[in-house]
Order: sequence, then structure tokens, then C-alpha cells
Amino acid sequence: MKPRLIIVLLVLVLLPIGALAWLGWRVARDEQEIVRSRFRQVLVSKLTDTAGVIERLMDEKERRLLQLTNLTSTDTGSLRTLVRKSPGVSQIFVLDSSRRWLHPPLTGPITQSEKEFFGRVGQMWEDRHIFYQEEEAGQRTQAAGKRALVQYLPGPASGWYSWYWGSGINLVFWRRDASGAVVGAELNRARLLADVVAELPHAGLDDAPLAGGGLVVLADAKGAPLYQWGAHQPAKDQRPVVTHSLNYPLNAWTLQYYAPPETVGNALGGGVLFSFVSSLAVLGVALVGLAVYFYREHSREMREARQRVSFVNQVSHELKTPLTNIRMYAELLERRLDDADTKAAQQLAVIVSQSQRLSRLINNVLTFARQQRKKLKLRATTGVVDDIIRSALEHFRPSLEEHGVEVLFDAAAGEPVQVDADLLEQVLANLFSNVEKYAASGGYLAVRSEQDGARTVITVSDRGPGVPDRLTHTIFQPFRRASDKLSEGLSGTGIGLTIARDLARLHGGDLTLEPAQVGACFRLTLRTDKPGA
Repeated sequence: MKPRLIIVLLVLVLLPIGALAWLGWRVARDEQEIVRSRFRQVLVSKLTDTAGVIERLMDEKERRLLQLTNLTSTDTGSLRTLVRKSPGVSQIFVLDSSRRWLHPPLTGPITQSEKEFFGRVGQMWEDRHIFYQEEEAGQRTQAAGKRALVQYLPGPASGWYSWYWGSGINLVFWRRDASGAVVGAELNRARLLADVVAELPHAGLDDAPLAGGGLVVLADAKGAPLYQWGAHQPAKDQRPVVTHSLNYPLNAWTLQYYAPPETVGNALGGGVLFSFVSSLAVLGVALVGLAVYFYREHSREMREARQRVSFVNQVSHELKTPLTNIRMYAELLERRLDDADTKAAQQLAVIVSQSQRLSRLINNVLTFARQQRKKLKLRATTGVVDDIIRSALEHFRPSLEEHGVEVLFDAAAGEPVQVDADLLEQVLANLFSNVEKYAASGGYLAVRSEQDGARTVITVSDRGPGVPDRLTHTIFQPFRRASDKLSEGLSGTGIGLTIARDLARLHGGDLTLEPAQVGACFRLTLRTDKPGA
């Protein structure tokens, strides 16, 4: 198989597969993005539901704290008793309308827990103004670098205050009564986390995708896990699939969902990828089958073509021997024929002329076949180019005179050179034959030769109709004729000029069509080294 055909077949197979692979990759990528977005939406929805459970827990705590901070007595003993009876509260504080501590007392004996409370609420003490005026609170908070997080709730003046102390978040719920006094309750951080954790298993992601192999993490503001549930153990560098922040006042906490990478990959793109690969495999098999079919058909046609060429060669060889005998005996008979018998002489001249033409056609076919098989070789011997031109003209002279063509030969290549006389004569025979067939109406054939060192140039021109403009670039292609009509009466196979140019190039030269005002002009260039060069 020729390399060009292999390249064509590879292109026919690989180009569609490559185009489909690129298109399929784009489609699969877009489909994965859609699936990924939907997948994330499902998980976010589930995490939102989980966050809603925590939010409802905080709402319930808020209602209880509203009742708890609705004090009937603000004396220290009563407040300490209330703290002991409230396991979810670490401390209760009271500020009067002048923003002074009423409880825990700044003077007098205080408990250890109250000392620890004062150690924790340094930030809150600096921001205690926020419990009185919202506008002033906003200004002071901005000036303080927004260290305090405050939310005012609708209805009575109340809300949450959060700040960071130690290793986590501290929460205070406060309310301001009609007298301007502020009562607040600090939540027990450990009890708050325990209450949240107690609710989380009831808010699991049982109906979410990947629930069997996933992991849900409740993380603090630093990303450290506070609580987690699920079977998956993420790697240290693994990032969560989705992250959802809780609502205020626990907005520093987040819910994170982790899933095994292979499980996520299968869920997001397994079906699309399988469908794409299957389609690509089917197309690949189909294209390979088509390429194999074309290859077999091409191989079969090439075998048949070689058989036809071989048959033509064999027939041509078989015809050449009897044709040579016919031509030889016709020429002998022509010389022995009585000059008085002009009719017989004319008939015999036709036999000789047609046998010569048939010999040229057979030689062209055999030469073309050898050239196609790369078996055409140059056999140069010492000879004179002008003598070879004269010999070729002598063969055509009777036919040219019969057609009324005047022959003019300007000989200027009389030096002995290295030349393949048979190939040169075949080239000239094809050029003269074209004048005989196509340019006889011009009545003129001019042949001029010249030598310049190792180069010989032969120009053959006529005054016929010339070469049509549409054929000037294709006239040397095989089987290209001015007209393919069988009724036009011109013999020829369309390979004469092709063979002539190939033989010229084999001889180290070329055959070209030169511009001419009238008729056609062919320029034959040959490399003809002198003997011994």
C-alpha cells in the first residue's frame, strides 16, 4: 500500500474520532457541570435542613432565655440561685440604666465562677453600650474594629451578643426592660454544643446522594471539627464538597460535607463517561471497518489494474514482433516494387506508414508501463544529436509530405555527445507525431538544434492551431488530449507528451511548452556530456 493511501485512511479514521472525542469531551464536561451543580444543590438543601434544626434549637433557647431574664428580683442571692437551677447558663449579669454592674457585684464577696465570668467578658464590657442604643452601638462597634457581633431582635429590646474567648465562641442573650436595666444570660459553651449535637443525628442526610459513604462535619470558626458523623475518613488535604454556614448567632460555625473522591466521580460523570466511551468505541470500530473495506477494495482494484497493465504489456510485446516483420517486409517490398505500378506503391506506403505509427504507439505503451514500474533506465552511448533528428524526420517525411507539411531543419548540434539515441528518437517521434495529427493544417514544421557545453536544446515548432489555453497547464499529464471524442478522427492514447517529458527528465533535462504567437512550440533540453567527460 502506498504511504499516501495509508495517510488518507488514517485521516478518515482518526479525524472523525478526534472530532467526536473533542465534542464528546465538551458535552461530557458540560453535563458534569450540570450534574455537579444539581448535586451541590441537593447537598446544600440537605445541609440547610440540618442547619434549620440547629436554628430551631436556638429559637427554643431564645424563648426560654426571654422568660429567664424576665427577673422579679435582682438581688445577688436570688440570681445565684437562678444560675444554679439553669444548667444551660454559665452566668447571669445585670446592668442598670447607667451601664453599671449590679450583678455580679464589683464589690463584696464573689464566687469563683463570677471571677471567671469577669475574666471572660472584657470584650463585652467595652461594648456594653450596645445594649442601650443601636445607633451608638453601630458607631462604637465600627470604631472598635467590629470585634463584637450583635443582633437586635424585633419586639422588646433584646438580642444576642457573641465574642471569642479562649478556644471558642461565647454567647450572651440579653434584654432591656422598660426602666433601662439590662439583664443578660451567658450560655454554657459545653452545654450548648451538647444540645446541638443531640439534635444532629436526627437531621442526618439519609436521603441525600452518597449518604452511605459521606461525612458531615460541624466545624468552628477555625475549621476545627466540633462534631462529625458518617463513615468516610477524609484525607488531610481533602476539601469538602459543600460548606454551609449556620444562622446567627452561630454563623461562625459551618456544616461541611465530605465524600470519597471515587464515589463523587462515579456519581458526577460515570454514566456520561460510559456512554461517551461506548459511542466512541462503536464509531471507532465502524470507521476501522470502513477503512479496512476501502483498503481491501483498493487492493483488489490495484491487483486488477496490475493485471490489466500486465495484459497490455504482454499483448504489446506479442504485437511488436509480428508488427516488426510486417514493417520490414513492407519496406523490402516497397524497394523492389516496379515504379510503374503507382497504385500498388501508394497502398504499400500506407502499410509502411501505419505500421510505423502502430510501432510508435506500442513503444509508448511499453515505455509508459516501464516508467510506472520505475524500471525505465537511461542507456547513453556516443552519438550525434543532429543525426538522430534526421533519422526521426526521415521516418515521418513521407507522411508529412503527404499532408503537405514543409519541414525545415536548422542543425547546430553536430558534436559527438553521450546520448540515449532510442529515448531521444522516441521523444522526437512523439513531437513530430503531434504535428502530423494536430498541426498539419499549418503546413510547416521547424526543428532547430543547438549545443552549449554539456547541454543540447532542440526546438520543435509548427503553425497549427496551437494548444488551447485550458490545456497549457495539463498538457503533460497522462491521458490528457485536446478532445476525447471518438468521432474526431485523431489517433492517440494521450500519453505521448507525458512519456516525452519523462524521457527528457530521465536524460537530465526537461520538455516545456513555450509561448508562441502562431501554433505550438516545444523546447526539449537534454544533458549531453561529451565522450570521456
